[in-house]
Amino acid sequence: AESGQPMAKRQRRGRVVLDVGGEKFVASASTLASNSRYFSALLSGDGTDGDEEFYVDQDPAAFRVLLDYMRSGMVQAAEVSERVLLLAEFLGIERLVSAAKIRWLAHLGRGPHLFDDCSDADIVAAFDAEYGGISEAIGACLFRTFLAMNPSPVPPVFPQYDVAEVAMVPRPDGGYVSVAREFVGQEDPVQTECGALGALNGFCSKGYHVHTSYVADDKRTGTDDKRTGNKIQELCRRKYIQLLPRTENVFAPSFEDGVARGIRMRFQYAFIIYNHGGELKAILAPPEFSSDEAVRRDPFGVAVIQPVPRFWAKLNGFAPIMGCVYANGAPIAPAWIDQVGREAVEAVGDFAYMTLYTRGCY
Repeated sequence: AESGQPMAKRQRRGRVVLDVGGEKFVASASTLASNSRYFSALLSGDGTDGDEEFYVDQDPAAFRVLLDYMRSGMVQAAEVSERVLLLAEFLGIERLVSAAKIRWLAHLGRGPHLFDDCSDADIVAAFDAEYGGISEAIGACLFRTFLAMNPSPVPPVFPQYDVAEVAMVPRPDGGYVSVAREFVGQEDPVQTECGALGALNGFCSKGYHVHTSYVADDKRTGTDDKRTGNKIQELCRRKYIQLLPRTENVFAPSFEDGVARGIRMRFQYAFIIYNHGGELKAILAPPEFSSDEAVRRDPFGVAVIQPVPRFWAKLNGFAPIMGCVYANGAPIAPAWIDQVGREAVEAVGDFAYMTLYTRGCY
């Protein structure tokens, strides 16, 4: 007995022959339909499972690049031209189009505020709202910024920057506590109470770089401002730079991408602490080195390593950049290191001196 319900259309299988602008291509129906809304619609419905031929009135050179992408899931960034992007949009190759907009927005470094944990759909919507879509961005002569992020801004597309700071805020008991402040768009800053080292490593993990370090008791930091506290470190990052890793599974990097990775390099800091006999006493390190799960989950946490493993710095890629930076409670360094020294006394007790180590990573 018939159910009276329409039968679902069956997707074609087998090979498909495409005549694209006079050039023949052969591909499996599943490859085309699973990657492209255009081909999914074209190849749905009743039909044979044998070879079929369709004519597509588009640029064969651009289509060749896109067919390679549909087969492998990646494309060389240097092979992506304006025609390739426009054809990808026409064919509804959504994964590639979304990744292109994310890459483009990150390279441009301008647009509405986006939180670090925003969705890819949020980023695509921000690109469309700011630049109108792929064809509009190409029409505005912005394609060169899709290919390569220019670290030296070219008018009229100057990038914007996110700003963060580490500050000391007065406590009711008369002391100070370190806070990490991230300025989110035009809103009030997002503030987290944490140690000075934890604040610095936490911001660096988000792509920030040190912009300005203040010396101890620097009057420029506003020592009498009880609302903002004393700023001891200022950091910044190029807007959207943290979004670029989202596209690396789509665009195989070009030479220009390799150069731009230097902008994305982040640094981590650690202090090695010595006791009065010159022996290693402890290490203050980024949170991933902690044995405490709660510390590892906290981006602004600090790992206190005791006892100190032999060759810890070399084994983990850290190298010294400053010698004795805090000795016998007398600061001989910028204010943020002075604050780390005070916090180190609270964490590990009295010590003789400490040295600053760093490593770069992506």
